Amino acid sequence: MNLVSEPDRGYFLDRSWRMHPAVCAASSRLSYAGQLRSAPDAEKRHLQGIQPGIATILVEHEANTTGSLEEAEQVARLVGDLLGRTWTDEYGSRQLAATDILVVTPYNAQLNQIRTGLAESGHDEVAVGTVDKFQGHEAPVVIVSMASSSAVDSARRADFVLSRNRLNVAISALNTLRTS
Repeated sequence: MNLVSEPDRGYFLDRSWRMHPAVCAASSRLSYAGQLRSAPDAEKRHLQGIQPGIATILVEHEANTTGSLEEAEQVARLVGDLLGRTWTDEYGSRQLAATDILVVTPYNAQLNQIRTGLAESGHDEVAVGTVDKFQGHEAPVVIVSMASSSAVDSARRADFVLSRNRLNVAISALNTLRTS
């Protein structure tokens, strides 16, 4: 670990101990001018059948502002597909459990739709919350549901939903995979 002094901002720790290098690279480009690197053991983290890194799942919908039933249904399907896969990290391997997944969304309306969908599919142990709730948390899998059909449809301005800082918190909470 290197401690980099930035006189106008304090100190910057240039190693992430929780993010796989494929995830860390994205976070580093997004928020740290390419200076953030993964610790060596982070490379051992992977989920069976899933390429480490950031993946995007496009869900078609129109005119959604703060909630998307279509995305909530996709989240429930995705959780069902991921549960039981083998999760491997620097401590060994085990089956992925519902408590290993975080679902992040910018809006409470979407949070409620996702919780309902997960409960209906028998996955109510999956944690669902806003970026603010999960800041500082980590999980093997983080699913991000943006809810709004487009920047124009967003109940808040696009700079809220697509805020570099908010996206970085969502991305950096995960060890290996993010989908949206």
